[in-house]
Amino acid sequence: MRRSLLATMLALLLCPPAARAQTPPQEAPPPEVPPEETPTPAPSPSSTPTVDLNARLEPGERDLLLSLAWRTLAGHLTNHPIRDSDLEGYAFTPRLMAKRGCFVTLKKGDKVRGRQGDIEPTRPLYQQVIVFTRRAATRDPRFLPLTDLELPDLAVEIEVIGERHRVGGPEAIQIDRHGIFLEKWGRRAVFLPGVAGSQGLNAERALDELCKQAALPPGAWAQGARIEVFTAETISGPRPPPQPAPPPAEPGASPSPASPGRS
Repeated sequence: MRRSLLATMLALLLCPPAARAQTPPQEAPPPEVPPEETPTPAPSPSSTPTVDLNARLEPGERDLLLSLAWRTLAGHLTNHPIRDSDLEGYAFTPRLMAKRGCFVTLKKGDKVRGRQGDIEPTRPLYQQVIVFTRRAATRDPRFLPLTDLELPDLAVEIEVIGERHRVGGPEAIQIDRHGIFLEKWGRRAVFLPGVAGSQGLNAERALDELCKQAALPPGAWAQGARIEVFTAETISGPRPPPQPAPPPAEPGASPSPASPGRS
């Protein structure tokens, strides 16, 4: 057996290269097919338009937000929630579509019955009004949920947050004009404009109160805290009167086409 194996190996070494087994050549790879062209997506409707956060809204924009808040509130309390199709009847301007901080307060007389909001610009302004109106009505844990029986006695107040500026301490705070935002160690608290002053607090005491609300030790604002001041535009008013129903069409008259953007 060993002689046979040695003879086979010797024959392989002595045979010419052309006689040896050749590895079949690999096929050339197919030509690369260029990927299909991906169309450029349309701009997202949630993109934030560039607006001046310190400029006041136009009267028509203010009225629209107030009307939207009341439509949301009435629908929420009567089990007829606002729908996407309902929004087609509103003409949202770039300033109403810009992401803004916003708070919604619901009052019954002089008493607050619910307040919800966020200082951060997390959604377009008109969406903030819808979301926080609903939350203020039934999801503020400090108050009993509102009912539809209270609608005639309610007032809506919307506070649109302006641009925030970082300050070094209480000496830069105008207590009767500024809202105050404090953040430290991931904990945060806020006074809306005028709230601290209405409680008889000066700037230093207001910062101590914010520390208390944020579960921080007294005086924690004095070192390493982020303190910001801001103003807010307030929109308030009672429930607007219902819109009159359109007159009935005359017999044989063709219905008029709906206006663009209206349901």
